[in-house]
Amino acid sequence: MPNPPVLEGADSSPHFLLNAWYVAGWSNELVQSGMLARTILGMPILMFRDDTGLASAIGDRCPHRMAPLHLGKVENGHVTCGYHGLAFGKDGSCVRNPHGAIGSLAVPSYLLAERDGILWLWPGEAERANPADITSFASLDDETHFVGRGHISGDAHYELMSDNILDLSHIEFLHPALGTPSVSAAKVIVRQEDDLVVATRTMCDEILPPGLGYVYRSGERKVDRTMEVVWRAPANLALSVTIGQPENTEFPQTGSQSLHFFTPQSDRSTHYFYSGSLPRATADIERFDKFFAALSRAFLAEDKPMIDGQQSMLGEANIMDLKPALLPIDKAGVLARRELARLIKAENG
Repeated sequence: MPNPPVLEGADSSPHFLLNAWYVAGWSNELVQSGMLARTILGMPILMFRDDTGLASAIGDRCPHRMAPLHLGKVENGHVTCGYHGLAFGKDGSCVRNPHGAIGSLAVPSYLLAERDGILWLWPGEAERANPADITSFASLDDETHFVGRGHISGDAHYELMSDNILDLSHIEFLHPALGTPSVSAAKVIVRQEDDLVVATRTMCDEILPPGLGYVYRSGERKVDRTMEVVWRAPANLALSVTIGQPENTEFPQTGSQSLHFFTPQSDRSTHYFYSGSLPRATADIERFDKFFAALSRAFLAEDKPMIDGQQSMLGEANIMDLKPALLPIDKAGVLARRELARLIKAENG
């Protein structure tokens, strides 16, 4: 199946699923009458808001001299190139050419939807897109949760980053401030539900590290901790943590959720959009600030250097082509890779 015209100039990597919703940014990154430029799936994308606040997405490369449109400005709901003044509408068509006829001048356009403060981009065939299919995340509701949002650029393939979240046994070793020996020794159940991969890890009678003990109000008491990761293609993951003392009815069940959205920038670099949230019913702002700071520190100072280093060792090779030693802890990652490969194969006919 040939790529639709909207994908002209796209990276031709077979590792990309085109007909899917990808996170392109957080809504608060895109101000009214402003622009936000990102490379996604190898394509230069420009998101912008008109003076009513409506967000749209078009190609960021002017067809005249290939100048970046994000160096221009938004005027009357159109993007005007800062080099020679050509203007383009939200459908990608040229609406103004100060130097002559418009003719066939145009840039690609992309469907862009907003849900829960997220900018979702559909890079594939527009007629196959359904915004109702976008997953809603209640943990991003600022009225019921304390919520933090972040963005990191990773120098690694996006599937390596999904693998990292799907196998949480690494917490004990890579994130000692967040884990205990109980994490790698925990009982893990991995299952596939249609196109979802779910990995559940349960630790019983665990004494949390001091920082987490403070955040979850458990102190030095033993608790049961459950961590469940849900993977959705192409690389959108939700990690829910539940803390409780089943035998102690006076101890309130608490928990958190972190979201991990991995959007390919290229075949060897990834946009990592993440969030962390705590319910307002069981947390306060001081506990949340410590929680989110610890998450951000773990992602930036511990996960990123390790996964970037992993990619450096792989070079241009795909990790599965090198026949890695697969352990039981890799089951969820392998299932996710197989499901993504199935979807890409079906898309390519």
